[in-house]
Amino acid sequence: MSELPLNGLRVVDLGSFWAAPYLTAYLGAYGADVVKIESTQRPDGFRFTSTLPALGDRWFDRSLLWQATNLNKRNVTLDLGREEGKKLLRRLCETGDVFVENYAARVVEQFGFDQDTLLELNPRMIVLRLPGFGLTGPWRDFVGWGNAFEQLAGLAWVTGYADGRPLTPGGYIDPTVGMHAAVALLAALEHRDRTGEGQLVEVPQIEVGASMAAESVIAWSTHGRVPGRQGNRHPVFAPQGVYPCEDGGWVALSVRDDRDWEALVSLDGRPAGLAEDALRSHDERRHRLDELDDLLRGWFAGQACDELVAQLQAVGVPAARALTPDRFNEDPQLVARDFYQELEHPLSGPRLFPRYPMTYSFDPSPPAPHRFAAPLLGEHNEEILAGELGLTAEQLAELADASIIGTVPKGI
Repeated sequence: MSELPLNGLRVVDLGSFWAAPYLTAYLGAYGADVVKIESTQRPDGFRFTSTLPALGDRWFDRSLLWQATNLNKRNVTLDLGREEGKKLLRRLCETGDVFVENYAARVVEQFGFDQDTLLELNPRMIVLRLPGFGLTGPWRDFVGWGNAFEQLAGLAWVTGYADGRPLTPGGYIDPTVGMHAAVALLAALEHRDRTGEGQLVEVPQIEVGASMAAESVIAWSTHGRVPGRQGNRHPVFAPQGVYPCEDGGWVALSVRDDRDWEALVSLDGRPAGLAEDALRSHDERRHRLDELDDLLRGWFAGQACDELVAQLQAVGVPAARALTPDRFNEDPQLVARDFYQELEHPLSGPRLFPRYPMTYSFDPSPPAPHRFAAPLLGEHNEEILAGELGLTAEQLAELADASIIGTVPKGI
């Protein structure tokens, strides 16, 4: 796109870990100037995830998980426990369009950056807050993580096997919160364009999770049935599952109807038990799912995964190899669509990152590209604090000596 849609938008990003940083990386890809605020006392926790000191110099900048959620941003460090740090953040907010954070409700408030203060400082600002449990209610000050929100919202109850315990989906509610926040933010910006007014936008993470659990609520409201765990099975298809093969791959299989079943049992090498006439009945197959799983597991355990998938697809049975992380970048469909983009990081070197899954008919380019790699801790202190806020070299040195700004986490 020659003119990115969010060019000129300044985002002050106090996000940490996943939900808010995922959102702001999107905003940066579409042209926003995202200024990521950390401190040397409390850097973003994702800097210490999937990395370790053995990686060498500035290992805290090398986490690919942190990089992937902080593309398209500049980075400034400010100690908000000190008045000098708060003063500089207030100056950044005076020029900002959006303020984003995803801490427990009390965190930014105790530093003096509640929505009332921010809107008094900058009446056109959109204050976007993503608290775990909301800004009101008895749980407002509780600290939570994606796994906790998934459990409290009921998502874990329906995840797992029927005879097993509830399982969290894995914290993936975080990017979903980020996308809900993106929609809410665009609506707030549209309102500001019409009226000139800034506002508070609140997106409680637990409520995003609850909205994702709508199917379970509807099932209870409509049929008086509490949906349970069913592993990889389907309420109608029989059988459906994911089965290991001899080469370590796993094949995902769905038999939707009798035609799929006849195609499956037509393949050479299938166990004799699958040819039983009674199994031609969908109801019988539903009744004997455990037995069918055992038969399929035994059959597929002696097959090469890719060859088996090719045979199943050739006769029309829905099947695919379960994608594992080491094969993501090789998926032929995603590669054909230029889904991955290589970015050069000064420490990690060239790495592939997923583009964003949106394309536009007026733009023939691949899905929205990232503009630049994730920043180093404090990389843009001088560029922003001196170049934009007018601090002198002497003032920057004093701030660094007092550990109000810096480029290395305290204690490292």
